[in-house]
Amino acid sequence: MRAPMTGILLIVEMTQSVTLMAPLLLASVAAVVVASWVRSPPIYDTLRERMGAVRHRG
Repeated sequence: MRAPMTGILLIVEMTQSVTLMAPLLLASVAAVVVASWVRSPPIYDTLRERMGAVRHRG
């Protein structure tokens, strides 16, 4: 959850406007809730495992 918060803060600093802050926070929270509801493994962990499996085969 730190990465979306950092992105939101950067957008607020660059645009000097807080009008987008609430929708961005809502979208971030919704994404975290959906990801925890689906309970799928993180994409980068899955890709790392696949790459590790390919390297061990060769």
